[in-house]
Amino acid sequence: MDRTPADLWSCLAEPRRRRLLDLLAAADQGVLELAETLGISPATCSHHLGALRRAGLVGHRKEGRYRDYFLQPAALEMAGQWLSQLRQKRGKPGWNQEAYREHCLATWLGGTRERLPAHPRRRQVVLEWFHSLLERGRLLTEEDLERVWGPHAKPWEPVLAELERQGRLERRERYILVSD
Repeated sequence: MDRTPADLWSCLAEPRRRRLLDLLAAADQGVLELAETLGISPATCSHHLGALRRAGLVGHRKEGRYRDYFLQPAALEMAGQWLSQLRQKRGKPGWNQEAYREHCLATWLGGTRERLPAHPRRRQVVLEWFHSLLERGRLLTEEDLERVWGPHAKPWEPVLAELERQGRLERRERYILVSD
């Protein structure tokens, strides 16, 4: 039976199963030992061990009436490889970030543009874009902002207020300083 990383994570969602793996990492053990250590009934322990076994995370050796359970390195290796691949993908500069940014901007610019997106990440993408339209270290007037931002947002004052709150813009009497 082919197992997927999703099967493993679904099985590991239960905290007692993760604890069982911790105990089995230390030494092979039987159901009674494990149940006693966890403070659960042997039936409950057997249930969780069965789920771990079906996910391929543990195996067992039968000795008379008893079974000793042990970790299955192959399933743990598969989970580790999947996590490693995920880290490598996420570690690549711009992985999916540019597409997400473009999608957020296209959606927002194609909409009514009356207010900033409610979703925090999308909101930040739009704010970053507005900030990128300005020259850093420059003093601007509200008329300058109207000229730069006006075609893209009506009203643009919420953008100004949010960037001020983030410390990206700073009011100085009649002028606005663009900071990093």
